[in-house]
Amino acid sequence: MLMTAAKSWIDEAQAILREGPVRVLRDVPLSGRTCFGIGGPARFLLAPDDPEPLAGVLGRLTGAGVPFDFLGAGSNLLVSDEGPSFVVVAAEALAAGPEIRGASVRVGAGFSVPKLVKRLQQAGLSGLEFAEGIPGSVGGCVRMNAGWHEGMFGQTVASVTTITRQGAIEEVVAGTETFAYRKSPGLGDRFVAAATLRLTPDDPGRIQERVLSFREHRVRTQPTGRKNAGCIFKNPPGDHAGRLIDATGLKGLAVGPAVVSDRHANFILNRGGATFKEVASLIDAVREAVFKQTGIALETEVIRWI
Repeated sequence: MLMTAAKSWIDEAQAILREGPVRVLRDVPLSGRTCFGIGGPARFLLAPDDPEPLAGVLGRLTGAGVPFDFLGAGSNLLVSDEGPSFVVVAAEALAAGPEIRGASVRVGAGFSVPKLVKRLQQAGLSGLEFAEGIPGSVGGCVRMNAGWHEGMFGQTVASVTTITRQGAIEEVVAGTETFAYRKSPGLGDRFVAAATLRLTPDDPGRIQERVLSFREHRVRTQPTGRKNAGCIFKNPPGDHAGRLIDATGLKGLAVGPAVVSDRHANFILNRGGATFKEVASLIDAVREAVFKQTGIALETEVIRWI
């Protein structure tokens, strides 16, 4: 039954994508497109450079019942060793650089966030200094409302150009309920194609000082030089996941080459050759141990693709 269902979506996808207007890559290893360095091949990977033709393709895929999901820079993604069982839609080619008009900035979903922070600093626009170390894309950071310490990406978002799964291009104006902690409920399950940010003019020198301060703190407190997906768990209300994991004595806990960082306990490192199953097992072991000792059920921030 499962093999028949799998063959069905593959055949349907192939028929739709074969002569479609969007560039399609076949059997793309996702280990090179995730910060964990883990993941089998995507059977179909769409790499659109224009939202309009993509909208038509997504509508056709949805109508045919073909599953698909969206890929940014892969900074918080754990992909199965067999690869995902759906079409992958990547934002990498929707990487139009920032168009700056006063304090308003329009930027493509595939544009690198660290590069954006640098461009904004040079332009004297403040609001995203905290994000200089987030190795993500604009689209992914919007979708996940990525943040660090007191900053969250959604605080700067004025509107988002999206594509619904039914193939409609919609401009979503950000409101008080668009973003929440590490998610964007106001965007639903739409694909993010671009975002317009509203920032604050400031002296480039002062902005650079804040960027360097965030960088120094990140380098001092977070692991570097190893593949990882950033924070594995969301912080529970009134506490920090890293503190709970550390207090449970789990720093250094390992499953194969996957290990809980001894610098920041909410990071799992791939020391080389770790598999999906090894990392997933370590995540589950950490969550179980913390719950057993504290009664707190940690919620994962990293997304699993199977």
